[in-house]
Amino acid sequence: MKHFSWILRIFHIFILYTWIAFILLFPASPVFSLQLYVLLNILFALVFTGLLISQIVDAFKIFKRADSEQCIKAFLFFKYSSLPAVLIFLAIFLVVLLGGIGLSFVMLVLPATLFIAPFFFAMSLVVAPLFLGISFMAGLAGLSYAICLILLSRKQKGWKVGQCILHLIFQSIPGFDILDGLYITVRYWKRGKILSIITAICAILGLTFILFMRS
Repeated sequence: MKHFSWILRIFHIFILYTWIAFILLFPASPVFSLQLYVLLNILFALVFTGLLISQIVDAFKIFKRADSEQCIKAFLFFKYSSLPAVLIFLAIFLVVLLGGIGLSFVMLVLPATLFIAPFFFAMSLVVAPLFLGISFMAGLAGLSYAICLILLSRKQKGWKVGQCILHLIFQSIPGFDILDGLYITVRYWKRGKILSIITAICAILGLTFILFMRS
């Protein structure tokens, strides 16, 4: 049963990144069709929603049987594997929202495009939140296991309500949730030490790269 659960988790991430590749690459395809594009996106959304529901149910089952080991493994797996997807969809959201609003204002200045400017403005306000919602969905499996881990920490480690609320807020912030998750697993559960070292190395390399680029 555990092996099947991990197959579902890996398939969940596979579908997520396949969906991202489709969203970004299919519009450049010579066989692009708007109707087919919308239809396949709806299909991806339905399949991904089904997989997401199965992970939420699995997190609830893990909490009921107080299986902290499986909870931590699934929590770290989804937090690390889904973070790039969450950030990609957030970036698309910002590009569509700010780009659409900026383009509509430019069109207002040009007489030839004056009448279609409100259309672009409205489209940016309608389409952009869809990507924000997909970004939330991409991170929801990891958040579900985070909630499971927080509840287990309250039950088995004696956390106060304030601690639970604070860590729940931290777990809702992309990027910061990784650091908070490692703090929880290393500090309270004595797990994830290797991942914490890898994360620290990546953070140092990232900061070094940024400083090098600025100089």
